[in-house]
Amino acid sequence: QPAAVVQCTQGTIQAAPNFDAGRDAEILRKAMKGFGTDEQAIINVVANRSNDQRQKIKAAFKTMYGKDLIKDLKSELSGNVEELILALFMPSTYYDAWSLRHAMKGAGTQESVLIEILCTRTNQEIRDIVNCYKSEFGRDIEQDIRSDTSGHFERLLISMCQ
Repeated sequence: QPAAVVQCTQGTIQAAPNFDAGRDAEILRKAMKGFGTDEQAIINVVANRSNDQRQKIKAAFKTMYGKDLIKDLKSELSGNVEELILALFMPSTYYDAWSLRHAMKGAGTQESVLIEILCTRTNQEIRDIVNCYKSEFGRDIEQDIRSDTSGHFERLLISMCQ
């Protein structure tokens, strides 16, 4: 009998050393202040912080400036840069729920998104995603899966959500 192999995955963005949420919030504010937007400054901060650090930056921005960082970013950015930066500020559970919703919304289904998320998350992460999906979108993920898939694929996805 071969020994069980356990593969652990780790995100590619590591926590920045000497992290200071207030300093990063200030950099983002300056990048959005005045005429034009310094997209590169925004990218340099956001792309080099862990999700936990990005959540702390968002909170620090609110505390320091009394403004919603996400709303400010939406008003200053556009296109693919906006979409990516906003996605990076989503907590991971919300991002997964959002991705699943959009994969099943409208005509057609992006099966690869369903597979990627439901096959690579732990049981607890899937439970959290299912709960987030319900609370954020007011929909039952199992019902959406039933509506958008069929056969063995549908049954497999449903069983993974339980």
